[in-house]
Amino acid sequence: MMRVLFIGKRFYTNRDALLERYGRIYQLPHHWAQQGTDTRLWLIDYHRKQRVRQTQGALHIDSTPLRGTAWLAATLSFLASRLRSSSRPTHIVASGDAYIGLLGWLLARWTGAHFVFDVYDKYDEFTGYRKPLGWDLFGFLLRRSDQCWFASRRLLGQLGNISRSDALVMNGIDRDHFTPHDMEAARQRLGLPTAVPLVGYFGALNLERGLPDLMEAMQVVRRIDSSVELILAGKADADIELTAPGVHYLGNLSHEQIPWALAAVDVVAVPYRRSPFLDAASSIKFGEIMACKRPLVATRTPNLLDNFPAQSAELDAYLAPPQNPEALAKAILRQLRDQKCVDPPVGLEWSAIANEALASLGTIDRNQPDSALPRTRH
Repeated sequence: MMRVLFIGKRFYTNRDALLERYGRIYQLPHHWAQQGTDTRLWLIDYHRKQRVRQTQGALHIDSTPLRGTAWLAATLSFLASRLRSSSRPTHIVASGDAYIGLLGWLLARWTGAHFVFDVYDKYDEFTGYRKPLGWDLFGFLLRRSDQCWFASRRLLGQLGNISRSDALVMNGIDRDHFTPHDMEAARQRLGLPTAVPLVGYFGALNLERGLPDLMEAMQVVRRIDSSVELILAGKADADIELTAPGVHYLGNLSHEQIPWALAAVDVVAVPYRRSPFLDAASSIKFGEIMACKRPLVATRTPNLLDNFPAQSAELDAYLAPPQNPEALAKAILRQLRDQKCVDPPVGLEWSAIANEALASLGTIDRNQPDSALPRTRH
């Protein structure tokens, strides 16, 4: 019988996996538990001091803080309750960063469980990643895991090991959450102008994601049509200037509000620049925009082209080179006129992705990597 312990970072991409039921760290174990697999979710909380334990349906969740004096006792208590022979995991999946990956790898070696390293981003590009004495923890985990999962095709191609059945496990769409809404109702809900064309960007507001390019492109658009306004929402870096004529900044909207923000605008823009981090990523915002039936303008980056090839081909007329505000402005004006929407790829909902990931767990027994360390059997 398969028993899965999923260890993940509670707060990531400016979202709370527990309270917002957000992303792969929540959705994968949630769907496994719903399907009858004995699954427990252990969230590592880097920000708060309060431990949270709850059960959501069949999923048992423990959010353990790493701040304050109670974290050690909470961690030891958690380990003691989870590692008894009657409830010892057969598979441990770790997701969030290389340090959580190391915790998962150690627990797997102590308990005899199979270890899966879930790589949803290029973790060695994170600002907090360090190589003490030159030791590359990320590379070590890629070599020593029983299986690795990658959220993008580029990550899988760069870092994956086909011989041990490493898998593409993309970020999915919560189809119950990301559904079309009425534009007028959405604008009223968010307090936005009701009678002018609106362009929106919703996500991290920084240089790497092309916000200065979008701001400059909108100046070009407004010289042609001064009625067009820009709607922004997300966590903004301190050096990003958001005050300009025709710009509305809504702050960092909750996950619950994002489908309403998408519904409120005539065009959604994703002006990403090229970078080792973003090129290897798989931003599910593209799929969420498609699921909400919104016209999309974006830059031609691997994040979009590699992970959504068919949709990129359909949207080619509305794609611009990165860091080219003039071309981005032309694409925005064209999409404001055409209102071209595309459907997301089939099978990108979380239930389907969770099924594929669970099937990948079942292949580990049949295909062990030569590099795996011997396990302690109990």
